[in-house]
Amino acid sequence: MYTKTDKEKIAKICQMILEVASGNFSYRIERSRHNDQLETIIVLLNMMAEEIRESFHHFALINPHETYKQIAQMTFILDDQFCVRNFNSSAQQLLGLPFSELSGAPFEKFLTIDSAELWKKEIEEIKKLNESPYYQTLRLFFSSSNSLTVPALCSISSLVLKKDDRKLFLVTALQTIIQSKEKEENIQLALQNLKSNGLKSKKKQQYSLYREADKKKIQKIYDYILNNLEKPLPSLKELALEHGTNEFKLKIGFRQLYNTSVFRFQKDQRLQRAHSFISNTDIPLSRIAEICGFKSFPHFSKIFKTKYGYNPSDLRNQKLE
Repeated sequence: MYTKTDKEKIAKICQMILEVASGNFSYRIERSRHNDQLETIIVLLNMMAEEIRESFHHFALINPHETYKQIAQMTFILDDQFCVRNFNSSAQQLLGLPFSELSGAPFEKFLTIDSAELWKKEIEEIKKLNESPYYQTLRLFFSSSNSLTVPALCSISSLVLKKDDRKLFLVTALQTIIQSKEKEENIQLALQNLKSNGLKSKKKQQYSLYREADKKKIQKIYDYILNNLEKPLPSLKELALEHGTNEFKLKIGFRQLYNTSVFRFQKDQRLQRAHSFISNTDIPLSRIAEICGFKSFPHFSKIFKTKYGYNPSDLRNQKLE
């Protein structure tokens, strides 16, 4: 039996997985003091999100395929009591909080427990400086409305308004989000399914092929099929292993990239090649069937007619007229 705490952790884990699947690597799950299997999963998920985020930073500059990069800069202006006096739309979006909850609230309210303690200590250091200019960078973790945390490297600097010498503090926190419209639609659908079905739902969430390394492997498989149309394909499992991936990623990823299955793609390409040979050469039809990878001429003739509505011989006779 799961305890209430366990169920809350599982909900956060599900939410985290959905965020990562959508291409949003800004969030983390806050650690608890317990040392159990769920905590181990949380640690691994946080590490995975961090590694994926760093990987995207590396290749997004040279390979922006189908994605757009958005630098989410959360900006807060704090008064001399360190309460939020103003903020930008990115802060409200990432934290998922209404204007009324952000405006006028103590800044520490939006931090995790550990970060709030770190912030309180920093306030003490700020107060010691009196009128001296202040600038510092801190790694802080923000709490969001979806129960996940948002880690960010924050720059904190003091501002002085000349009008009344009142001191304000500017806090900027940078986060990189890599998203696409399609992924955003998928994550919203997945979130709706999660809410409607609850945690007991066993329905598989849609896999999102967001890693460029996975895309390249599937593109190599695509090229392999085109270059070997005359040969029978190995099983999906063998084909995936030969190219450094797995059957699940191959099946789902190939369909996402090319809107068809592996074997249907091979069959369609074989038929297109055969059509071209019949239309542009005098090679015997039985030989064309062989060099295009069909096991027999009757089999070739049958599926050719299914696709084009006429027999190979009809196309050849039309060419001869």
